[in-house]
Order: sequence, then C-alpha cells, then structure tokens
Amino acid sequence: MKWKKKLSLLWRPELVHIQELNGMARYKKKSKDFVVDKILEKVPLEQLQLQLCEELFQRDYNTISDIISEFKKRS
Repeated sequence: MKWKKKLSLLWRPELVHIQELNGMARYKKKSKDFVVDKILEKVPLEQLQLQLCEELFQRDYNTISDIISEFKKRS
C-alpha cells in the first residue's frame, strides 16, 4: 500500500498528534492532503510506521465524535 493512502486512513486529530510527536508545525489552515505530504517529507518511514500503528491501535470509535468536535473548536 502506498504511504499517502495509509496516512489518509487517519483522522485529522491523529495526524496532528503525529506532527506533535515529530516537532512539526500544525498547519491549521491547510488541507489534510497537504499535511499528509508534509509528514511524508519530514518523518522517516520506519518511525512513521510505528506512529501510524500506534494511532490506529489507540483509536476509540466511541469517543471520536467528541475528539473531532474538540479539534474543530481549537482550530
């Protein structure tokens, strides 16, 4: 699977968490595609694989609507 497709599975708050883990800017006003491209440019793929798996493992489908609402309020 291509990395861009893998990262597109993540929700925006999950992408922001990966950006924070890697000391990246948040790019609040940019599209999800832009953020995915920046992550791919800056984060080594081995490290990104671990972070991607961790985000998916920690995903809680019962609380995601609250998490996304909070994210939108802060953005």
